[in-house]
Amino acid sequence: MKSTLTTPSSVRPSVLLIFVFAVASILLTLVQWQFCQRTGSVLVFGQGILQLILTVILLFFCLKPIRKWQLLAQLLISFFVLLLCGLLMNESYIRWEEGSTVLTSEALPVVILGFGGLILLSRLLIQFKEEHFSALSRRLTGSLFPVLSGSLAVVLLITHLTGWYWLDIAVAFFTACLLGIVAIFFLLDGYWNIMESSERT
Repeated sequence: MKSTLTTPSSVRPSVLLIFVFAVASILLTLVQWQFCQRTGSVLVFGQGILQLILTVILLFFCLKPIRKWQLLAQLLISFFVLLLCGLLMNESYIRWEEGSTVLTSEALPVVILGFGGLILLSRLLIQFKEEHFSALSRRLTGSLFPVLSGSLAVVLLITHLTGWYWLDIAVAFFTACLLGIVAIFFLLDGYWNIMESSERT
């Protein structure tokens, strides 16, 4: 009987690409956390979490049929993203209480570069082995996530021009709540799919 966990050779390049993207996204999120501490802008960290959510969606929607390693990766990354969302909410609350200022002149180039990189990577991922991408994943990677990332850049630009540092904190807190809900959905979805696959075997 042929194993359902065997990866066809035609899919292996896509698996490798997603793996590289996942590792790069995690490392980039850690770098953006350091920039968040340096500049005081929690939106920088929020953009890193957004990239991790994109990784979960790529793992879930891009390769068909769904395999057990994808479900496990989805479960682990979703849990990690949920922890990061909690950290972002806590950091936003602390900075709100302290009334911290934001070095927008240093944070803005980081967010703009992250926005541009997310657009470029989204387009490349859609064009690479397009037959493995569903219509929903193309809409998410090609439209929704660049728009969200661009919105963070616009908010930081407004903060830079107006000096309304509370705007950076408030939008980051809202972003953490929104991404946390998405992470919970993927966490529960991965858990139930793993349980169903275990029952079938």
